[in-house]
Amino acid sequence: MSGPEAVEETPDGADSDPFARLVVGVTLADLSAAFGAGLWVVLAAAAGLSQVERALALAPLVVVPLGVGLAARGEFTGLPGRLLGAAVALLPVGAALMALSLVVDAGPVAAGLAAPWVFVTSLLALAGVSRAVERGTVRPLHAALVDAGLAYVPVAAVALVLSHLGITFWFDPTIILLTAVHFHFAGFALPVLAGVTGRHLGGFEGAARAVAGVILVGPAIIAVGISFSPLVEVVAVGAFTLAVVGFGLLALVRVVPSLDAFPAALVGLSALALPASMALALGYGVAAFSGTNPLGLSIDRMVTLHGSLNAYGFALCGVLGWRFVDGRVHE
Repeated sequence: MSGPEAVEETPDGADSDPFARLVVGVTLADLSAAFGAGLWVVLAAAAGLSQVERALALAPLVVVPLGVGLAARGEFTGLPGRLLGAAVALLPVGAALMALSLVVDAGPVAAGLAAPWVFVTSLLALAGVSRAVERGTVRPLHAALVDAGLAYVPVAAVALVLSHLGITFWFDPTIILLTAVHFHFAGFALPVLAGVTGRHLGGFEGAARAVAGVILVGPAIIAVGISFSPLVEVVAVGAFTLAVVGFGLLALVRVVPSLDAFPAALVGLSALALPASMALALGYGVAAFSGTNPLGLSIDRMVTLHGSLNAYGFALCGVLGWRFVDGRVHE
């Protein structure tokens, strides 16, 4: 097998050791994530980033490279494989510049630093869309979820550039910045991890198929609701919350028991973070629609709690856990 999805076979004796599998099967995406993790630690410690900015920087530096590495174990050949390979090659530069854009003052310089991330994520989107077009169907659903995650992520990159330029349209500036956060985690990480889960299970059946379908389209419908209709937003967030909780339960019941101890712990933590995170999102959506605030959630508190659970509890633990599951291709 060639292209970004190619991973070395594990030598004899490594099958029982997930750490050995990881070392032997290291890819350019893994190296990008390792470099990004080091840069993130420096920026988080020394650059005076806010909590939102730290979570936002984590996405391109660590979560997206690891997520792309997981996605690349599917059937990305031909044009989709070449597009994905080009994106992987550019990941370290695009991610580093995007993270550095959070350090400088908002304006043209920050937007210029973030612009290469738009290009890199556009390559990812083209890889996902072109693979979906080649299939001509949403089946298998786990592959469609991976493609959707790749397709959603440029929305986050564009939103960040707009935020740096102060272009808010009719939204509060905070909403534009949070769109960048939302589409990195709920838009990219969630569908990709759901797709990897479905691939591990050999597909989705019964109620799990409905859960996966809502995760597939949920981020887009929520964005439409935020943009145009509080009612659509509340309904979409409610359905999405139920689907995400269902996905977390699916992972806990069907996936975690089948994994080695270390990846099982990480995937389990990831699954447990989902219900709490989405309950906060639902509470905030109800508050926005009804004009009441039963949970006492200000937008700052919502961002801090919901964002931290999504970024560190769900996304980071999830991509790390699945990366340690196996260093070889599974189909």
